[in-house]
Amino acid sequence: MSRQSSSGAGAITGRIPDPLLAVVVALSLAALGLGGGSLVGLAVSEALAALGVELSVIPATILSTLLLQGVAFGGLSLLYLSYRDVSPIEYLGVRVPDLEGWMYAAAGYILAFVTAFSLIFVVVFLLDLSPAQNRAAELGEQDPRVFLVLVVLAILVIGPGEELLFRGIVQGRLRETFSAPVAIVLATAIFAGIHWTSLAGPVSGRALTVTMLFVPGLVFGITYEVTDNLVVPSLIHGAYNATLFTLAYLSLAFG
Repeated sequence: MSRQSSSGAGAITGRIPDPLLAVVVALSLAALGLGGGSLVGLAVSEALAALGVELSVIPATILSTLLLQGVAFGGLSLLYLSYRDVSPIEYLGVRVPDLEGWMYAAAGYILAFVTAFSLIFVVVFLLDLSPAQNRAAELGEQDPRVFLVLVVLAILVIGPGEELLFRGIVQGRLRETFSAPVAIVLATAIFAGIHWTSLAGPVSGRALTVTMLFVPGLVFGITYEVTDNLVVPSLIHGAYNATLFTLAYLSLAFG
């Protein structure tokens, strides 16, 4: 169901934009979210350095996450919705899930987890390929406890913040022009590709990791389309990331 006719989306006034404009706007929103978050983080870091404040790994991780997924992603999304003059609650479809919504959340979490780890097994163990290492892994090597902090942040900030921008805004914008399958695939490609900057290693490893991120991203996008409730993919995304961080902590702490 399109964002224009969906009961949870509200009426969207004005002319339906052409496909090229829709893609350009979606890409621009993603780039502005990431770029704005990076600039805000850099400005805060410079300000703290000027005051002689040096944060350890865990406080720095909390601060950077709040600034990127919270302030930048959330702020940009609200500015966009204000510019469009639409109700955030209605356009995004934000509400407490009913029983069916919770069932979709549980099924989506299991599906994202099983498909992602099946892909990892094929890529790493059967094909003997090496994905890139992300920023979280580098921080965890400095202090494994950072993964415990990221478990909480994944549920409260990372999942909701990324779903707000990439599903609620980017996918919602694309859905105004494209069919559901096309909008979901395009939004997922943007979501996976934006992670490129957080990866370390050769181009081949980064490309492989971005490709692997596409799988859970599809699950997030599909559940949002089916339920028309942003809370559902936010729960799936947060629980999925929290599981990965938990496994990473256990691996470093006891492995």
